[in-house]
Amino acid sequence: MTDREMDSNNPLSPYYPSETPSVPGNGRKWFAILMTAMFLLGVAYSFLLLLFQL
Repeated sequence: MTDREMDSNNPLSPYYPSETPSVPGNGRKWFAILMTAMFLLGVAYSFLLLLFQL
């Protein structure tokens, strides 16, 4: 066992607060990207659905 495993305060948490991976950018940017991706996938799904029903 390493020192890190022995000092663990919460064995269910894989990261200490200082070791939490960070994602560049802010939440609004990622929310906008997610919404845009969902919209485009919906449009593509609708197009394919109409294409194969005709």
